[in-house]
Amino acid sequence: MKDDPRIIKTLGKLQRAFVLLLKTYDVDDINVRQISDEAGVTRGAFYSHFSDKNAFVTFTMNELVDSVLKTALKDSVDYVEELNHENAHETDVLSVSKFFNNIADEYQTYTVVMSSGKLPDFTVALKQRLSVAMKDFAEYYGDKINLEGFPIDVLSSYYVDGLIGMVNLWLSDGMVYTPHYMASAAKLVLGNKNQIDSSNMVLPDFFVD
Repeated sequence: MKDDPRIIKTLGKLQRAFVLLLKTYDVDDINVRQISDEAGVTRGAFYSHFSDKNAFVTFTMNELVDSVLKTALKDSVDYVEELNHENAHETDVLSVSKFFNNIADEYQTYTVVMSSGKLPDFTVALKQRLSVAMKDFAEYYGDKINLEGFPIDVLSSYYVDGLIGMVNLWLSDGMVYTPHYMASAAKLVLGNKNQIDSSNMVLPDFFVD
């Protein structure tokens, strides 16, 4: 049923309506009737998919996170030189270029849910997903990655918060720079390398071109 074009169309209408309403109202002030009316669907249709508004907001938030990361997370095996692990596809790296391009593709939506602060849980969820992916990367390669004695939580928080901070500034300034420019700036700060030397790995190797 999830692949039913009618369901996909209805969910898309509801999500677009919700983001549009967020431009005017705080999330706590938006109700199911407003979302349904703005989307042009009945409340019965809304409740056929979601038990309440909170379930809908959580679903929408996760969909937006997935949309940012869907093509940005890449198999690490394609980037780590001299890799002998057969299961390297079990861990990912983040393509910074794809990350910024995906945000640019839906910049109006992400401006509302990120830089405006109208949906703070979205930023929390995005940071969490990135942090988990980064920790998985570090755990997978284990002793190959030199953390210099610092806890992974501290380091991942530093890098992820920095990346999200750049995105928020970019969106709040009206995207005056191109996605390519922002990706280049992020790669400079994060010490990006096109290929990772498996004999000399560091945590920022999680961020690739």
